[in-house]
Amino acid sequence: MGLYPVRLNNLTNSISVLAITIGLVVGQSATQKSLAQNIGNGVGASTVNTLFTGIKTVAPSITLTYSPVGSGAGLTAFFTQTPPTGTPGPITFAASDDPVAGTETVTGGRGYVQVPVIGVGITLAYNASGLTVPAGGIKLSRASYCGILNGSITNWNDASISADNGRQIALNLPIKVVRRSDSSGSTFVVSSHLNTACKPAATPGIPAANVWNRGVGTTVSWPSTFIGATGGGGVASAIASTPGAIGYVDSATRLARNLPAALLRNKAGNYIAPSTDAITDALLGGTLVKYGTNPANRLIRIDNLNDPTRPNAYPISTATYLLFYDIYSDAAIINGIKTLSSLALGSAADTFVASLGYAPLPPSIKTVSTGVVNTCVNTVLGPSPCN
Repeated sequence: MGLYPVRLNNLTNSISVLAITIGLVVGQSATQKSLAQNIGNGVGASTVNTLFTGIKTVAPSITLTYSPVGSGAGLTAFFTQTPPTGTPGPITFAASDDPVAGTETVTGGRGYVQVPVIGVGITLAYNASGLTVPAGGIKLSRASYCGILNGSITNWNDASISADNGRQIALNLPIKVVRRSDSSGSTFVVSSHLNTACKPAATPGIPAANVWNRGVGTTVSWPSTFIGATGGGGVASAIASTPGAIGYVDSATRLARNLPAALLRNKAGNYIAPSTDAITDALLGGTLVKYGTNPANRLIRIDNLNDPTRPNAYPISTATYLLFYDIYSDAAIINGIKTLSSLALGSAADTFVASLGYAPLPPSIKTVSTGVVNTCVNTVLGPSPCN
């Protein structure tokens, strides 16, 4: 699968691009800049497609190919070295919004690492055609978006949506929900949130028809009336072309496609847009966990994000993770991976990633991710991998 087209016009102007590029490149050592930096072929989550496109724009010394085939297919390719149809091989890294269990093994016996690199909001983007949108955008309470995604709320004139928005969008227009048809980390994040938030314990008074009962996973049993689309780009395209549509799509793809997104009511009772600050606020309430045995404690994930409690947290927030092997035979790949890590996790990158619709990770998490990459990813001629 090829790259989805992404517009980078979210950088404010060419001066901003130049400033960001200088900030990123200054942090690289002379050795890094002089060595080849061919990272090779990556596969996985569509959430980071915009990030890789942006990095190649501001740091052309890096060579990489990324295929946004979805988290599930990407992880399968990473562990088995069986690239999806049309995807270049061999695979050198993967991306996922659903952290691995830690029991997976790589064909051939190599170890691997997993690190969070970026914060992402999974937005409920919509097509405003035919709707009277209130100033500031459409608001959706927990009962409303739970009902929409459970299939029990099917029209924009539903009383719950009308009440959320001061009765300003009470139009007789069917809701067309667009969902991922592939094995997707975004589906895992959304279903994990719904499985927590759309229950009476988390949302007192939620109507029984809106209580989530479809499970958690990279695929779930959606209502048959929902529209399936492949990848975040496919979901965005379907929303853009379907009046009355709403669907879940990552914050970077939503911004690149210029789709409006609903303000969602969070655990604290506030209606929150999927801004960089709101996603970061959610991540600040997360818990960093080191786990796994292959190699020991070099798989990193962020827990407690299913229903963030901080007042300004965007309620459907996650981190996207990169997975690397702990040994590569090509020094250019090692150099590229460590440069990529500095571009995504360095302090100079914060403005850059925010301009693309992401949120930088909190500094304490960045430090852990950077340390794991620098310590554990090596060539067969270099230091022994961590264990």
